[in-house]
Amino acid sequence: MFEPKIASKETIEQLFDSAAASYNRSGPSIFTEFGERLVEQVPMERGARVLDVATGTGAALLPAARRVGQDGHVTGIDLSGGILKEAENAVRSECLTNVELLKMDAGHLEFADNTFDVVMCALGIFLFPNMDASLREMHRVCTPGGHIGISVFDKNPLPFEPGLPLLLQQFAAYQVGVMMPQPTAYAANEVETLLSRSGFSTIETSSERYEFVYASEDDWWAFLLTVGPGATIREMDEETRSRFKDEYLVGLRPLFNDDGLHVSVAVVCSTAQR
Repeated sequence: MFEPKIASKETIEQLFDSAAASYNRSGPSIFTEFGERLVEQVPMERGARVLDVATGTGAALLPAARRVGQDGHVTGIDLSGGILKEAENAVRSECLTNVELLKMDAGHLEFADNTFDVVMCALGIFLFPNMDASLREMHRVCTPGGHIGISVFDKNPLPFEPGLPLLLQQFAAYQVGVMMPQPTAYAANEVETLLSRSGFSTIETSSERYEFVYASEDDWWAFLLTVGPGATIREMDEETRSRFKDEYLVGLRPLFNDDGLHVSVAVVCSTAQR
């Protein structure tokens, strides 16, 4: 029986380095939406010191930097140097001077204890090989009484229905697969358990459902190359990838509406206190 590979840190770094130039730019800017929503829910005062873990191109970092103001400071870390360059461009374009970007492993945060008033991670914990260790690190660097905010994909509905489930079926048929180190979707109570066993308390959780429209096949395929499934697609040789794509799009086309492919995504946001 075929067993998918588990993505290593190196695989994840390579995926996002390759995807950096088009990350969050193929189709709707979904991560911008999710990042802003997380920042809205996390208690965050002007002047606060904030850490954004797995910052990506700055979906949560940018609204956090605007919110804490010039008296505050936001540090964004990511494993991908390519992604960090795109985040730096975004910071520069907004003329933000209260931001620092660092290449760093979430499992080994290079900060002293009690450094940050707020720690965030938007749709990133499933990328961590040892999720509990990373959450404990986030707890360690958070000040007593400080806050954490994380977001994850909800299990219901399955993320990016119907396009992603169809893709996973075809991966299975081709007997290919590179899985992220952790499940990519969680129920609200599972997120609460993760935060509780990492030492956080006063946990509040909500789930919101979104619908996004990808106007073309090219937009949807380009998006897939910038997220987790892209690791599997990029491992195929050119001939296999071309054949796989053609077959996948044949099956996907009947699911398009006149304005494009509608996909559903539910996101769980949790805030807690150290």
